[in-house]
Amino acid sequence: MSTTPDNSKAYVWQDGDAYRAPAGTALPEDPWAHPLVTGTSPGVTWDAFGGIQAGFNLEPNQDIKKHTIFNKRDSTYALSRGPREDTTKFRAVDYSKAAVLTSLLGGEIVQVGTSEVYKWVGGNAEEFALIWTLADPSNASTDRVGFYTEKATLSSPPPRTFAGEDLDGWEFEILALSPLVPISNWNPLAP
Repeated sequence: MSTTPDNSKAYVWQDGDAYRAPAGTALPEDPWAHPLVTGTSPGVTWDAFGGIQAGFNLEPNQDIKKHTIFNKRDSTYALSRGPREDTTKFRAVDYSKAAVLTSLLGGEIVQVGTSEVYKWVGGNAEEFALIWTLADPSNASTDRVGFYTEKATLSSPPPRTFAGEDLDGWEFEILALSPLVPISNWNPLAP
């Protein structure tokens, strides 16, 4: 029987949060703190997306071109790689500042005169920093992981569904414009 499996090193990330801040905001010293703040005097407070339905998907993509030559037919001669693209997809269901700002694509909400009516005026594009933090309460671990990029953008206006059967929300597809860096509060390679 194998003796190499170790379930203390296996995780089911059942809890997590997503935050946004102005593009270029540095990674906070403690990305698992609440509230999440980068720097001091003044610090930048990250805005939480709040409720997120069914987690998120991280989809990396990279074009690879195989180069062959006519006088070496037994394998690929060389490879060239395009830039890596990381897309994060999730469904935000709270009308939080982060979710609404992201849905507006750099637009704004303006009051109509002195009425109680507010127009949501969408923009064309916006860039922002993004952090995901994840926890695994299933094994009572204090280990945490996450992902950080200092610059991201919404890849398209978010679709919504109003069918009376599910929570209202936005289907966000966010493209990292700078590297999407995995982070953790421990080093899995340490002996």
